[in-house]
Amino acid sequence: MIIGPCTVFTGGAEPAVIEEAAVRVVGGHIAQLGPAGNLASGHPDETLWPARGRVLMPGFVNTHAHLARHLARGLGLRHPEEWKRYERALSWEDVRAGVRAALVEGVRHGITTVCDFHRSGSWLDASLRAVVDAARNVGVRVATCRGAAEDDTAYERRFAAEESRELAGELEKQREGKLRGMVGVQASTLGGIELLIGDAFEVAGDRMALHVDLALDLTPAERWRGRRAWRETALPSLWAHAETAPRELVAAARERGDVISAAGLGSPATLAREADLAWGTDAGVNALPVPHATSAWLFDARQYRTLFVNGPRWAARHFGCGLGEIAPGAPADLLLADYRPATELSSRTLMEHLGAGLLRAPVSGVMVSGEILMDNGVLVSADER
Repeated sequence: MIIGPCTVFTGGAEPAVIEEAAVRVVGGHIAQLGPAGNLASGHPDETLWPARGRVLMPGFVNTHAHLARHLARGLGLRHPEEWKRYERALSWEDVRAGVRAALVEGVRHGITTVCDFHRSGSWLDASLRAVVDAARNVGVRVATCRGAAEDDTAYERRFAAEESRELAGELEKQREGKLRGMVGVQASTLGGIELLIGDAFEVAGDRMALHVDLALDLTPAERWRGRRAWRETALPSLWAHAETAPRELVAAARERGDVISAAGLGSPATLAREADLAWGTDAGVNALPVPHATSAWLFDARQYRTLFVNGPRWAARHFGCGLGEIAPGAPADLLLADYRPATELSSRTLMEHLGAGLLRAPVSGVMVSGEILMDNGVLVSADER
């Protein structure tokens, strides 16, 4: 399949903008990137996905979401006890429906990979399979886990760890390229981190990643003197809600090569100026964050790395393929943005276009692993209605 003609924004650590271009997709990967005319004439028998001059760019990676919470939108839940009550009310079908709705909304905003942290307060059996079933139906990449919290009983923590491990093993045996299992822990105190992390690393071993949800009521200035010699793992861990984490904890995570996630394009906390963050949304909200109006023209290299580099690099380790970049050999996880600026869109002007217009542009098409999920604004992978 050939996608073009279009303006290609390559993403990656060294982004470029290529005009009058096209991308050739073979199977689930990008085979060629070049001038639209050359690719069309060189492969006249291949299917054309008409881009009609839109901007083709890598799909977004959301490094922290609670997909099953999507059905809580509008309920005004704020406090932990309210969220626990919501999670206790979820049935298996509620989980599946909420995750599907969240992922569909994500597709409509160009999000092709999501790292999900799942909690089900009623301790439903096989609720992670509801998450996976919904992800298969929509067609996006999802890494998920059942999170164990420090105020859970020992049985509940063991239940969560076992379900996560069993799911990861099943997905590996089935060679589910777009689906992965993780180990999840949720800490609300600094002592809780030490309580949970050691056991979680043992469960994760060398085949699973650790997803830590830092539900801390702290400020970045609070001191933390926990141990830093955590178990070395083959896959980097993901620490969500970095805006609430003590600096010493962030430093320990960074020394391990882990990734630190915060909701939004950045964090208002001082920490955001000191750490390389990855982008996440929290809750079930999957719409891409819009830069603040006062700084829209100041979209900088740090914000760019948060959205286009740090998260995709972490996800690439877990899915075994180079996400977040349009280049030969990379997975065909792409979006078409309906963006036709009146001024020059080039490698030189890219940052200003991202801040002032491109990130707000409607998404008309989405592809994951070479499969079209949305075409001309219509979801084709699932019955949205």
